[in-house]
Amino acid sequence: MPAAGEQVWYWFRELDCQRTSNGFGPNAIGFQAIGEWSRLRGITLRQWQLDAIIAMDLKRRELVAQKAADKEQPEQQVSERPLTSRLFDAIFPNKRK
Repeated sequence: MPAAGEQVWYWFRELDCQRTSNGFGPNAIGFQAIGEWSRLRGITLRQWQLDAIIAMDLKRRELVAQKAADKEQPEQQVSERPLTSRLFDAIFPNKRK
């Protein structure tokens, strides 16, 4: 990570630890939260630093949403046993007799 980005990454991690959740995933770190945090810390953010924090927040929420979506899809289990006509008949018996 570039040296200039290390401080912004540290700030983002600090803000990320304080974020709220809505039960479906993390809420965005809003301008109000960033403004209050920077006031409490005595930090005046430059525009590029604010943009970087917002971009990291967006990416973080995208990754969390993707991870949740991946969990929801059950993994398909495929038998290693080849499908023969006898196995097919055993699984799907002919009901017309």
